Amino acid sequence: MEADGGRALHRYKRTRYLAVIVVQNVLVTACLVVTLYLFWGVQNQEASEDNVHIQFNPKTVRSGNRTVQFGKVKSSNMMSLADGKNDKIHIECTGPYVLYMEVCYKSMDGTETGGVMELQVLGRDTPRVSSFSLHASHEVSVCKGLHSTAYLSNKEEASLHLYPMEGFRFESMTVGLSYLLGSRCEY
Repeated sequence: MEADGGRALHRYKRTRYLAVIVVQNVLVTACLVVTLYLFWGVQNQEASEDNVHIQFNPKTVRSGNRTVQFGKVKSSNMMSLADGKNDKIHIECTGPYVLYMEVCYKSMDGTETGGVMELQVLGRDTPRVSSFSLHASHEVSVCKGLHSTAYLSNKEEASLHLYPMEGFRFESMTVGLSYLLGSRCEY
């Protein structure tokens, strides 16, 4: 302790206070640097295309009960359309999948009407795996994003079926099926 004009100076306390401020600023700066590094790393990552999936547009969507005919496959990995009429998806991995789609539809005459879309698996005792009920009451198009989970098995073939009521019309659809376990196909 030193005397300075009648006041006692505590150099130890002043030095300790200064050291705490310096350490605090170093830690804040380090956290900021790590945060920015991780943020820029996530921003620069490419979307992974290695998960098991298939995405496609149907050729046409017509009225009447029918199985959807798939057109051009936009993207796929370890999944494909089964040979033949392009109306079946060949499943390669057993496990949970998410069926997702954007569908546009309308009522042709402005009355209350509807339709059902079902994902079905050939050869099962209960073929329906997932279904969506759609309702329209105006002549204006309605577009919706839909999704559902389904458990599918290796070597199965799935298809999408449309069951519209009178006056109900599907206009467009984009469909995808993605494996929820990423690229881990063990079964």
